[in-house]
Amino acid sequence: MIRIATTLAAVLTLAAPALAEDWDFMLTNSTGKTIKSIEISAAGAGSWAPNKFDPELRKEASVKTGGKTTVHFDKGSGCKYDLKATFDDDSSAVWSAIDICVNSYVTITYANGKASFKVS
Repeated sequence: MIRIATTLAAVLTLAAPALAEDWDFMLTNSTGKTIKSIEISAAGAGSWAPNKFDPELRKEASVKTGGKTTVHFDKGSGCKYDLKATFDDDSSAVWSAIDICVNSYVTITYANGKASFKVS
C-alpha cells in the first residue's frame, strides 16, 4: 500500500506543471516607449517566461505607448509577479511584485530610469 501511495505521489508531482492554471491581466503601456516583448516571473524568482499571446489575434507583436495588451501566463502558487518589458531600443525595465490575484488592470510607467506601476 505504501508503494502505491509513493507511486501516486510521484505521478502527481510530475503532472503538476500540466495542471498549471492560465491567468491573464490587461496591461497599459504608459512608458513613453514601444514595448517589443513582455516576460513574467514569480516575484523575485528571475525565471522569465514570455507572454503567451495568440498571434492571430494581434496584428503587431509590439505595444505602442498608450497601447494595451492582454498578458497571459501560467499562474504559480503565489499572487505577486514581476514583469519585464524590452523596448524597441533594446533597453529593458522590470516592475516588481505586482499582485495579479487582486488586480486585473496594470498600467506601467518608466521615467528617468525608474519603473513604476498602478493597478486597478
